[in-house]
Amino acid sequence: MASNERRGAPLPRHEILHQLRGLQEGRHRELVSNRSVDSRWIFQPSVSDMTSIAAEMTLEDANDCCNKATGIYVHAAKRTIYICLLLQTLHNYLYERWFRPYKSEIEYVQFIAKTFLPELLPEDLRLEPLASLAVSVHAAICRRAQEARDAVKVLSLRDQRDWDPSPPNCPKILGRGVYVGQDLRQIIRDQEFFLLRPLFRAIIIIIRLEEYTDKDMDIAQLPVLLVRTGVEDGLSAPISFEPIAHKIQGAVQVTAKGETAVRVALEVAVDFILSLDKRENDALGHQPDPVASTQELEDGGLAGRDEILARARKLGWGDEPLVGPSSEWVDTKIHTGWCGGGVYSDNRMRRAQKFERETLVRVEEMEPQRRELPKIFNGSTKHFNIYSA
Repeated sequence: MASNERRGAPLPRHEILHQLRGLQEGRHRELVSNRSVDSRWIFQPSVSDMTSIAAEMTLEDANDCCNKATGIYVHAAKRTIYICLLLQTLHNYLYERWFRPYKSEIEYVQFIAKTFLPELLPEDLRLEPLASLAVSVHAAICRRAQEARDAVKVLSLRDQRDWDPSPPNCPKILGRGVYVGQDLRQIIRDQEFFLLRPLFRAIIIIIRLEEYTDKDMDIAQLPVLLVRTGVEDGLSAPISFEPIAHKIQGAVQVTAKGETAVRVALEVAVDFILSLDKRENDALGHQPDPVASTQELEDGGLAGRDEILARARKLGWGDEPLVGPSSEWVDTKIHTGWCGGGVYSDNRMRRAQKFERETLVRVEEMEPQRRELPKIFNGSTKHFNIYSA
């Protein structure tokens, strides 16, 4: 690509669109990874005092709950040396299961799951109360995410982005990264297409860090809890575990409405979520609408209209209108193999997983008995220091 830009030679239309889709795929992977893996970005909600969630959640965190099919909660009683490898391996596994090169709808940071890393829990918490606690935390997060976004929707352009005190119900800060330099008008407009999906409210996955104690473990076989929250408003049909009954390892919670929390392998849970996601899209249409949400090349924080158009012109794009969604840009009869920015980012994430594993090997060799990480600061129950803008 760089050589074509230096020469100024225009590329064929199909190649320009292919490179632009690669740009979007790379940005999408970076954003999802940052918010799923990076200790500075992953949301670490308080569970001992859920009223703190409102103060902890930025608009970026609220938006990142949107356009997802489920929430994944990584719970632990202790900070262990396995946390970073688990998060990176989990992210790579989920992305591989969900992503279809060139074809996935990726604008507005759509993805299968939002990963949460709640504060440390009591060591004696059993599975049933853990499931109940996670449902309560998820409900609080969904309420605050909707409240924060609703407040931002009605902001006046006279409002400043760094305010003290902030307008009623607005987050104290809007976010980090792409949110720092983004125009407030664009942030307000984007809220139309950041949607807190009914499926996200209805079902969650719980991972217990204590179950992950082997760096060579097949992540697909990791035991998890698959939990129905009981909130099914807006779904095309109720959720039942009957389709996976033969794969359930054990029931954790049973009510008059049937099993609400079951123990399964991660692979089974992901298959189930993907099937529900397809069911909802088939019944109600894909949300956000791929065409309406990208008419002006808006993408909810990926490359953005200005960068896309600038890159297109540099590659030789003429006066022909350029519109989204990017899932329609690549002619797969010509571009039969996956390459470009998405592949570059995918390779980087694979290297990151390898690096985390090699780091863990060195720790185990130097300190064979070490399994826990030291506490961070002032007796905090968070896994990582909270990053502030």
